[in-house]
Amino acid sequence: MTVQPLPASNSPQSTSRTLHDFAAVGMLLLLVAFVWCAGWGMWSSRDWNEPTAYSEIRQSDVIGMLAVFKAARDGHQNPLAQKTIPELGAPDQADWTSIPTIEEVPLYLTGVLARFTGLFAALNIKLLLGHLLAALTFYLVARYFQCSIPWAFLGGFAYGLAPFIFSESPHHSVVAFVWHIPLFLVIWKWVSTPPGITPMSRRFWLAIAVAFITGLQNIYYTNIFCQLTLLGGILLFVRERSKPALLSTFAVIGGSAAAFALMNIDTWMYQLSNQGASFGIERQFRWMEIYALKLSDLLIPLSTHQSAVFRDFNLNHAQQIVLSNEGTYLGLIGIASLLLVFGIAAYRVIFRSPKSIPAEAWQILWIFAVFTTGGLNAISGIFGLTLFRAGYRLSIVILAIALLFAMQQAAKYFAGRKKLGSLVATALTLIVIWDQMPLAPNHQEKALRALQVQSDRDFAKAMENALPDGAMIFQLPVMSFPEAPVPGVSPYEHLRPYLYTDSLRYSFGSTKQEMETGWQSQLVNLPLNKTIEVLRRQGFGAIYINRKGFPDKGEALLLGLAEAGLAEKIESKAGDLVCVILN
Repeated sequence: MTVQPLPASNSPQSTSRTLHDFAAVGMLLLLVAFVWCAGWGMWSSRDWNEPTAYSEIRQSDVIGMLAVFKAARDGHQNPLAQKTIPELGAPDQADWTSIPTIEEVPLYLTGVLARFTGLFAALNIKLLLGHLLAALTFYLVARYFQCSIPWAFLGGFAYGLAPFIFSESPHHSVVAFVWHIPLFLVIWKWVSTPPGITPMSRRFWLAIAVAFITGLQNIYYTNIFCQLTLLGGILLFVRERSKPALLSTFAVIGGSAAAFALMNIDTWMYQLSNQGASFGIERQFRWMEIYALKLSDLLIPLSTHQSAVFRDFNLNHAQQIVLSNEGTYLGLIGIASLLLVFGIAAYRVIFRSPKSIPAEAWQILWIFAVFTTGGLNAISGIFGLTLFRAGYRLSIVILAIALLFAMQQAAKYFAGRKKLGSLVATALTLIVIWDQMPLAPNHQEKALRALQVQSDRDFAKAMENALPDGAMIFQLPVMSFPEAPVPGVSPYEHLRPYLYTDSLRYSFGSTKQEMETGWQSQLVNLPLNKTIEVLRRQGFGAIYINRKGFPDKGEALLLGLAEAGLAEKIESKAGDLVCVILN
């Protein structure tokens, strides 16, 4: 479907269209918010002030994310600045500048929000905002492509409640922020169809703005945005030989590159001032295979589906697979849209001409060629480029492409049968609610999580009351940051007490680079009495023990500390954390 010019802004037709759009947008956002609240059980202020995941193994990254929000809240995680956390990495300060973080702006803004709402509420607000913005952006893009209101509404609703967004929440909130992806579809259309983007035109600056905003967010989406922008621009140049349009394509990609560079200035400066320092994160090739994009996973419902039959299907699949499925289910509407794209492509190949294959089919095929198991991304990993290990994340881009194509086709098909089209779109909207709204956590699940949070909060406050301001706490087992779990303890569990205290300092939080040249990993190999002596000399006031990190739940260590005369201790109500006072 070609994009038609909009009615004049002062015409009665335009005014009526605007009023209808405002009403549709208002209804869309209200319905998305209602479904989100129902899916997470967010009905009271207490619900909003509790996390939707905490120390569960699969979603334990949420603790690390909350710690970043707290650092931003306290002014230690500012964009473009050095990121030293004085409460972590004791007796020094943890320096997170070496960790490449592209999403510094949304992380910082969430931290600012936490100053007014608290950490958990800020995270929940961010997650809801992600769904609302995704729905709104898709609706506006669909309307730009002349989809009628019912079909733009359906597309926005299905995209705003994408199972992928729910699956990545709350532990990967920056990955779940996908509101800008529908804008890619506009830019890809502009760069690939005549006359392309004219330099310095209104489209040019809008495309640069979209590119720059994209570069400030998750790098996976920036990657595919630049790839398909470049491919579209090159194909147009091959057909039209328009150098200005090609230069505009390069300028758009440069907009994303500029934002990416801006967000990495602090890390690059750290590298220059600390010659020989490595980045704070590492990627192994095997994860590129485990987390690659897989066609079959697009069809597997989530374990939180409303239907018991679908949940059982997910469980049966999970018991048989070797590689991971991180929740890339497209939803029934998304699957139907994908089938429509390739059904029409196959029809045109068979009965018409391959030249008329929808551009959307080629875009999706390219994404699969790059990010599927053993694809071009994996080949680049063989030569050391292992940054993009989680190819499954591009499933949300596939969903956006397929959904918009399907909504355009439906709007065209029902153009002369508006009442019937509205009824069909409404019925499909109800299917989206049933299919994509997750099964809300039951009372027992929420109660257990609340007890764990309260246990940590009380434990942290008890330590804060027992120790003087600025007291340092040595945490066991010794772990580095980030992404460095040890048996029994997930990567960020040592940050749990940090979330609830303001006057204590913790030994955890130093990056792997700092740990390699530090003293913590050597300290635990000393005899216990020598360890205590060193800790006291360093100025530590307590030893923190996560029982899950020890085969005997730390009993031998606690007995040894008691025999050394350190009998004063604080225990969490959940029984998993112990703090032994040194002085």
